[in-house]
Amino acid sequence: MKFFKKKDSENYLAKLEMLICTMKDTGFLTDDNVESAIRNTPRHLFVPDSQKSEAYENAPVPIMSGQTISQPSVVARMTEWLDLKEGHKVLEIGSGSGWQSAILSNLVGTGKIFTIERHSKLAEFAKKNLEKLGIKNVKIIHGDGNLGISDESPFDRILITAACKKVPERLLDQLVMDGLLLAPVGENIQSLVLLKKTSNGIVELKNQKGYVFVPFV
Repeated sequence: MKFFKKKDSENYLAKLEMLICTMKDTGFLTDDNVESAIRNTPRHLFVPDSQKSEAYENAPVPIMSGQTISQPSVVARMTEWLDLKEGHKVLEIGSGSGWQSAILSNLVGTGKIFTIERHSKLAEFAKKNLEKLGIKNVKIIHGDGNLGISDESPFDRILITAACKKVPERLLDQLVMDGLLLAPVGENIQSLVLLKKTSNGIVELKNQKGYVFVPFV
């Protein structure tokens, strides 16, 4: 908890504890490693100053460029479904404030996170937030997430953090064999879909309805 300053400790730590309890009680947080990663990634360092009082609510928080930092329980679920391992190379589409990237970086250890953000101001915001925690294994790229990063492929895991009508084929092509891709798919209300690339093609492992993300542009 070294990133919780003394003057903030009682306020933020108490709220974090309540948030963790809520996510556990509702079944969104079940993995000890993911819990540890969330605890070690203070959400109040990834929201605008004007939103810090909302940092530990179990709700999305608006940031900039019409984007949000995702609801903590949804981030926990997505992170658990990705089943990250030490040394994994991960592609994230939609950096946002960098909070999800930081959690992923904690779990892959010596691995690397490549994250693409189409909004230049948001990409810079995420970079500064990651620097606060001294995170070195995340590379933020300002660009088009639809294209992925072919030069760095294949990836062990791909995470799309915005709603897409259909998972881009180009991204599936950049998955390693037996790799996983997770995306919210749909228009007004999305399903969280987990796909696996196999020698027999793309296999759907999980499909859970009832999520709302900003659109994948």
